Amino acid sequence: MSGDILTIKNLNKTYSGGKSSNTVLNNLDLSIKQGEFVCILGPSGCGKSTLIRCIAGFESFEGDIICNGKTVKKPGIDRIMVFQDFNQLYPWKTVEQNIQYPLKVQGIKDKKRLKSISDEFLKKVDLDGKQKFYPHELSGGMKQRVAIAKALALKPDIILMDEPFAALDAMTRNNLQEELLKIYNEENITVIFITHNIQEAIVLGTRVLLMSKKGEIVIDEQNPIAPPRSPVSEGYAAMWQQFSNALKNENTKGRQ
Repeated sequence: MSGDILTIKNLNKTYSGGKSSNTVLNNLDLSIKQGEFVCILGPSGCGKSTLIRCIAGFESFEGDIICNGKTVKKPGIDRIMVFQDFNQLYPWKTVEQNIQYPLKVQGIKDKKRLKSISDEFLKKVDLDGKQKFYPHELSGGMKQRVAIAKALALKPDIILMDEPFAALDAMTRNNLQEELLKIYNEENITVIFITHNIQEAIVLGTRVLLMSKKGEIVIDEQNPIAPPRSPVSEGYAAMWQQFSNALKNENTKGRQ
């Protein structure tokens, strides 16, 4: 790990509607180092997705977000989002065209280079041979693989993932977790990953955060479990129990 790639100071986000307002992020501070895989847990409505949407530049906010020394004011290819929605690909473009299109927007015009890049990252997500397929011909898991390849091809500083595996069946989800960890280790990327699943957070994260209903970070733990991590790893049960109890506590507060 090297220095901080992301610094957030006094982040506030309030949604206003009519006579009411809802504060979802409350004076939040966070620093993330280059090469970390940060998983963020929290009860529904705690601001997890809002947080990474602010980091991505999709939301207005109060406070400071600095990525690699640059103040975040709008979306940029240094911060690429992978969504939960399977429909994040252009349905009229093939798999390789979906990956190549953002590269073309960034000024890469040489067809051989575009093909080389799309082939390289499709191989990384185990989709070599699917270049000419259209999104409707792919399973949900395959679509997410394409979305990850599309993000990686842009060489972002940070990949933001908003529950990307939540809608998948358990087996596909486990397979994609393994593939993502392999890519993470090979590419030395920085990942911020939103999830409701404690097991997923512990298996994937080098660091696990818990957000409260008040839009604050209440637990920030380095993951002490040596990879590869699984429910039978030493220390897993204690960490799972810690976050399970904290989540139950936050959900109870939300009902009071």
